Amino acid sequence: MFSTTRHSHGLDSILERQVDDSTLRQRYIQSPSFPFFLLSTIYHYFRHIPFLPAPPLDPTKIRLVCISDTHNNIIPLPDVPLGDVLIHAGDLSQSGSAEELQKTLDWLRSLPHRHKVFIGGNHDTGLANGTHSALDMSDLIYLCDEGVSIRVRGRMLRVYGSPWTPQHGNFVFQYPRHAAHARWAKLVDESEAGRRLDVLVTHGPPKGHVDHLGYGCEGLLDGIWRVKPKAMICGHIHAGRGMELLRWDEGQRMWENAVRAGNRVGWLSMVATIWRLVYAWLTQRGKDGSDACYIVNCAVVGGARDDLLRPAVVLDV
Repeated sequence: MFSTTRHSHGLDSILERQVDDSTLRQRYIQSPSFPFFLLSTIYHYFRHIPFLPAPPLDPTKIRLVCISDTHNNIIPLPDVPLGDVLIHAGDLSQSGSAEELQKTLDWLRSLPHRHKVFIGGNHDTGLANGTHSALDMSDLIYLCDEGVSIRVRGRMLRVYGSPWTPQHGNFVFQYPRHAAHARWAKLVDESEAGRRLDVLVTHGPPKGHVDHLGYGCEGLLDGIWRVKPKAMICGHIHAGRGMELLRWDEGQRMWENAVRAGNRVGWLSMVATIWRLVYAWLTQRGKDGSDACYIVNCAVVGGARDDLLRPAVVLDV
C-alpha cells in the first residue's frame, strides 16, 4: 500500500520540466500518433497509481520514504514523512562539487530515519571522480552498483543501487545508448536464498514507465524484467514523476513494445494491447500486487524552470 533554476532546450527540457500528464490534452500532444494516444490513456487508467496520503504504518511492512533530484534544495521537514528507510535516487547536487554534495549529505544525515540510502546521479560529479572519499558519509549508505541488506523489525530488506543513465551531454555516470543492454546485463539478482530483490534504486527510469512517454532506457527495462524487483525507485526525468504498477504479464509487455514502436503503433496493435490490459485487470482484481513491481519516479524539482519543490513519496513494501 502507498500511499537551482536554469534554462534548457531539447532533451534537457524533457528531463527537467514537469508536465501534467493527467490531462488528455497533454497526453495527446505528447503522443506520436492517435492510436498511441488512445493506448497510453487506457494504460494510464489501468496501471497508474496516484500518490496518496501515507496510511498508518503496518508493522508487517517496511516504509520507504523516497526522493530524487533535489539539486541542492533542502525539502521542508513536513514534506519528508517518517519511515524506516530514506532513499535518495541521485542528483543530490547541481554542479557536483564537494561543497554542494556535502551540504545535501549533511541534510540527509540530519533526518530522523534510521536507515538512509543514496546513489549518485548524472549531476553528482564528485561521486564519480574519486573525490567522494573526502566527503562525510557517516550514518549514510552509499550504493554504486552494489547491494546491501537492511534489517527492519526482524525483516531483511535487500536493496541494490546503480547511478547510470543513457548518454546526454557531458555528465557523469552515463553510457552510450547503444551499450544500454550491456550495461544492465551486469544487473544481477542480489536477492539471497532464492528471494526476489526487494528494492532496485536507479537514477533513471526504464523505457515506457514514469519516463514521460518513452524517454527511459530500453536496456534497463529488459534488466528489470530479468530480476523482477518488488519495488523500483528512480528519478532523472523530472516530468515523469509518478507511480505505476508493473505486472509481469502479457499486457505489460505489449504496452512496452508499443512504446518502443512509437509512431508505428497501428489500430490493430492498439486494440490488441488494450484487450490484454483489460483482461489482465479483470483477472487480477483484488490481488495485492505481490507478483508485480511498484515503480516510483520521485523527482523533487519540477516546473518549467525547476521552480517547484515536490514532497517525498511514501511506499510500504
